[in-house]
Order: sequence, then C-alpha cells, then structure tokens
Amino acid sequence: MVDYGIILGLLGVASGAASLIYSRSQVVAARRQAEQATRATLLEGNREISVRLQQIRARFFKVPGISEELQNSRPEIKEVVDSVGGGEVYYFFRDVIDTFEDIFVLRRSRIVTDEHWRVWTGSQMAVYAGLPRFRSVFKLAKQEGFLDPEFVKFFEPLLDGKSVRDPRVPSGDANSTRLPRLWRTRSK
Repeated sequence: MVDYGIILGLLGVASGAASLIYSRSQVVAARRQAEQATRATLLEGNREISVRLQQIRARFFKVPGISEELQNSRPEIKEVVDSVGGGEVYYFFRDVIDTFEDIFVLRRSRIVTDEHWRVWTGSQMAVYAGLPRFRSVFKLAKQEGFLDPEFVKFFEPLLDGKSVRDPRVPSGDANSTRLPRLWRTRSK
C-alpha cells in the first residue's frame, strides 16, 4: 500500500526546496539590479562632473591676469601651455587625456564593450599618443599627479608605439563601481 501522507510530505519538502532556490535566485537578481543602479548613478555623476570641468577649463585662460599668475605660481605648467600653442590647445589635449582615462576606468569596470574598446585603443588612443604636443601635456599631467597611476601605467606603452593591455578584470574580483579618480586628493 502507498502511504499518501509520506508522498504528500515529500512533495511538500520538494516544493519548499524549489521555493528556497527560486527565492535565492530572486535575491541574486535584485542584488545585480541594485549594483547596476549604483553604477548608473556613479556614471551620471561622473559625466556631470566632467562637463563642469570642461566648462571651467574653457574659461580658465580668459580670466584676466591668469597667465602671469600661472607663470609665478606654476611655471612648469605655463611652460608646457606655451610650448603646445596656448591654453586652448593645452586644455583640448587635457580633455582628450581625461576622456581616455574615463574609457580606461569604464573598461576596467566592465562597462565598455570589446568593440568600443578596440576602436578607442586602435584608432583614437594610438593616434593621439604619437602627437608631440599630446605627449608634452600627458607627461606634465603624469608628473603633476593629475592622472590615475594605473591609467598612466596602462597608457605609457602607446607612447612607445607598443600595444596596451586590456584593464578589464574578471567579474567579482574588483569593486566595479570604484572610480579612483574621484577619490584622489592632490598632494604636493
């Protein structure tokens, strides 16, 4: 004879186990959604900061007397600004460098796709890395500590005409929402 109580009990245990597995998968999915929302918020905040920085840079050399102040307080910066053709050219290259650094950070965070990464490293970064004025601005930014040291280590092979390593890290091995350039304080 079949004991229906045992069968129903086993079905109840199986149903409970399936519910636990399902609820666990829902928790994991909710965690992923929260991480994606955090990432999106950080990206939007970083974009807003970058836009504001570009606006400030565009006005910097229009401030009366700024060239003299720069010469007196930071002659090494003034020298590079003058050697590359003035403030507009200097800040153009700084914006390019900052964009490359942002792409690096996004790739390291697993946000930039393989296709976009190939475009950036092949047709953008490599072209600029060969320009003497770009190199001067990059060298100054490195010396002054304006750039993430990991980005500098990544980018320097391009200056020598070599290929670069892919900074993408395996998922789970790093905090994908970390944006170290926002944490950095300038020490001199």
